[in-house]
Amino acid sequence: MHSQPNQPAERTMRSVVTHAETEAERLLDADDTAPLEVVAWLSAHLAALERAVYPVVRHQLPDGQRLVDQHREIAAQLTRVLRVIERHHSGDALASGLSSARLTGNLRSLIAEHHLAETLLLDRLAKSMTGVEQLSLVGAYESALEHAPTRPHPHLSRGGLMFRLDGLRDRILDVMDGRRVPVPRLAKRHITPGRWGSYFLGQPHEHSAESRDAG
Repeated sequence: MHSQPNQPAERTMRSVVTHAETEAERLLDADDTAPLEVVAWLSAHLAALERAVYPVVRHQLPDGQRLVDQHREIAAQLTRVLRVIERHHSGDALASGLSSARLTGNLRSLIAEHHLAETLLLDRLAKSMTGVEQLSLVGAYESALEHAPTRPHPHLSRGGLMFRLDGLRDRILDVMDGRRVPVPRLAKRHITPGRWGSYFLGQPHEHSAESRDAG
C-alpha cells in the first residue's frame, strides 16, 4: 500500500505543474506500483496541461502557439504509449504479448523528454507573469487535475464539455474496474448549515441550542 504522494513544498508554478511527472517517475521506481497508477497520473497531468496551461502559453508568449504545438507532439507520443501500456495491463489480447520492460523503457524516455520541454516552457512563462498570475495558473491547473480524465485519450477533445465528460466517465470505469487512482483530489471544505439549512435538514442548530440552554 502506498503512502500519500508528497506534495510540492513550494507552490510555484513550476513545482506544482511538474509534480505529476515527478510522482510518475517515483511510482515507476517503486517495487509495488501498479502500472495503471502511472497511467492515471500522467493521463490526468497531460489533460490538465491542455485544459489550464496551454491557453495561457498561447496568450502570454509571442511564439506561444508554436510552443504549444511542439508540446502537443510530445504529449501525443506519450499518450499513445500510455494507451498501449493500459491495454497491455488490462488483458487486451492484441497488446498482452508486448514486452513490459520495453514499454516501460519507452515511457521513461518520453517522460524525460516531456519533462525537460515542460520545464523550459514554464520557466519562460514565469518570466512573463506576475506572482498573482502564477498563483492563478497554479489554481487553474490543480482544479483541472482534480477533474481530469484518468485514462489516456489519444483523440481527447480540447473542449470544456468533453474534458468533464471524459473525466466523469473515467472515474466511473475506475470504480467498476476496481482501479486505485492516486491522482490528488482537493479536500472538500466542510460547510456548516445555517439556521434555515439546519431546519430543512432536520438538524439541531447551535443558535437554537444556545437559546434553549439560556432559557
